Amino acid sequence: MQLIKHLEIIKNSYSELVGEPMPLNESLNLIEAFDDCIYPIASHDNSPEPLFNYANKAALKLFKMTLHDMIGMPSKASALTVNQHERSLFLKQVSMTGFIKHYQGQRVASDHSTFHIQDATVWNLINQDKKFYGQAVIIFKVLF
Repeated sequence: MQLIKHLEIIKNSYSELVGEPMPLNESLNLIEAFDDCIYPIASHDNSPEPLFNYANKAALKLFKMTLHDMIGMPSKASALTVNQHERSLFLKQVSMTGFIKHYQGQRVASDHSTFHIQDATVWNLINQDKKFYGQAVIIFKVLF
């Protein structure tokens, strides 16, 4: 799927499910607005073992990755092995409720350093056909 359509799904799903607009600079085109956002934004697909399919510049910096390294990586690799079960249960809960605000959890960057997400919103992505398309996250606060 082309990037613009994917970003539209991320943005529209957030607005529809969370009930508020994403904090993006509306004066920029969609790609620039996502990349210019100070908050890390990432998404994964809906495969049985979800794979990252988008990350903005802030997310790439947070996870210390290049776009090439992050896209296609299993999203579970962003969590420590000991937190995999908790993460899986959380994502199932998001699937059932549509979104969850104020998520907190520990994550790991590519250099094995860890950080703690203090405030994030995770939501389901719904495509143009109103079918489940994956999930996305926007991270509002991180502690290192």
